[in-house]
Amino acid sequence: MKIYTVHFDNVAILSVNGRLDSITASQLLATIEEQVSEDYTRLVIDLHKVNFLNTIGIKALLQGAELARQQGGDIRLANAKTHVKYALTLAGVDTFLKLYPTVVWATASYFSELIR
Repeated sequence: MKIYTVHFDNVAILSVNGRLDSITASQLLATIEEQVSEDYTRLVIDLHKVNFLNTIGIKALLQGAELARQQGGDIRLANAKTHVKYALTLAGVDTFLKLYPTVVWATASYFSELIR
C-alpha cells in the first residue's frame, strides 16, 4: 500500500492506494498520527484506489478518527468505490464517519461554517 499526502490550507488529504488490511493498517494509522502531530487534525482519506478493505482496515480508520477528534479535528472519507463503501456501510462506519462522493466535497465540508 502507498499513501500520498497533500495539504490544502489546514486539511491533510491522504490518498490510499492498494489494500487496507491487517498488513497495511498500521501504516495508515502511523500516517494519521504523523499528520495529527504536525497539527493537521482535519483529515480527508481518499479511498478511490483502495481495492480491498477488511475489519482491521476499518478499525484503523476509526482509531485514526478518534485520535483526530481528541485533538479537536476529524476524519472524512471520500471517493470510495462501491465495494469499499458497501463494507463501510455494512460495518456501520457511516454512523461514525462521514462519507463523501469526492475529495473536494469532503475537504469543503470543513469550511462550510465559513460559508454560512
